Amino acid sequence: MGMRHLTFSEILQTILSINKTNNKTTGWVKQEATVNSIFQVIGVPGKADEEFYVNTSDCSKYFNGRKNIPNKIRKFIAKQPFTELAEIFADKINHHPDIPATAIATALFEQAKQGEISSLIPTCTDDIRYQQEQTLNQLFSKKLYAQYISTTILFSLLYVSNIDTTPSVDFPFQEILHFNSDVEECIQLGQYYKSYERDVIIYPDIETKLFKVLVTRTFEAPLPNPVHKYKDKYLVNFLYSTPTLRSNLHFVSLKINGKDYTDATQVIDETLDSENHSFPYKRSILLENIEPANTYKVELQTKYFASFPVRFGSFRLHAPAKRFKVSVCIRTIEKRKLSLTMKTFGSYNKHVSNIHHIEPNATLAYFENIDWTFPSSGYAYIVKPWNEYWLDFLPDIEKSTET
Repeated sequence: MGMRHLTFSEILQTILSINKTNNKTTGWVKQEATVNSIFQVIGVPGKADEEFYVNTSDCSKYFNGRKNIPNKIRKFIAKQPFTELAEIFADKINHHPDIPATAIATALFEQAKQGEISSLIPTCTDDIRYQQEQTLNQLFSKKLYAQYISTTILFSLLYVSNIDTTPSVDFPFQEILHFNSDVEECIQLGQYYKSYERDVIIYPDIETKLFKVLVTRTFEAPLPNPVHKYKDKYLVNFLYSTPTLRSNLHFVSLKINGKDYTDATQVIDETLDSENHSFPYKRSILLENIEPANTYKVELQTKYFASFPVRFGSFRLHAPAKRFKVSVCIRTIEKRKLSLTMKTFGSYNKHVSNIHHIEPNATLAYFENIDWTFPSSGYAYIVKPWNEYWLDFLPDIEKSTET
């Protein structure tokens, strides 16, 4: 008999539903108690001498299918003899007076015959899947209900994606083994950049004493903007400390998957509560009703005007990027009068060394990481006159954030 393999979320919901139906008040009756009981029985190691414990928020995410199983847990289970671990787990279930094993196993068995097939991670081969189905059918037919429950749970933790709608379901499993759980979760949800390029061109005008800064962001991702979870719209927010700084940002163009959406794009201003926001003056660029796609290639251009004599700019990623590239250049016949400095900051994949850059000179600074760049990593640059051309007034350093 064919069956589908249940997610950890589905298993948890079934367990709690059965216990509620049976009016149980102890045992597996609450999310936090159930999740932690399972992980502690399996023997997932905690920190130092402490037991492994999942907080309330993460338990809720497991229960609702919004958090995948961390790789450290998958790897721990994979190192254990599966059958022996399932037997130990089953023995705990059998000796627990408040776990209705027969009712839970029956509900899981029936549920496995219904619904859409769950996503299995790439390490689960057809042979492993087939063997699991054979084992579960045999256990249920022999009325070994505790073993059926333990085997179902262990398999879900080891091989089944707990996030039902994963845009990046075919993402190479080997590439996320060294990530922390937060970055891993972003990738599983599709909230990452396959590539992110940021091209900054600075046009100084000696006559008007203004910098015109043209910024082109070009990226490919499973979502229109990985910072947000929307698939049907593109949204980017710019936050500023004053209305003047906000008014200096101008939308130029937006293209998605080769289609020009410039005319359909909205620019929306909003003033937030200044007591709760350091940057209360928001300007949003919004495009609604985007055509659905498996991947989105986005090109957004904006321009900004800043006063002389100093131009300071910075940016940090808010989602992981498989490839991150930045170039900053000055275009002017007066370039000999200006200096350019760029610094990068943040954390990168320490398991490889694929960072390329050139030392900034009078006109160009360039940085590229062809492996993973993690959130909050980014760059800062400063353009200013050489000493002999320095204007005798304080620099106007503008601060902003982009999400």
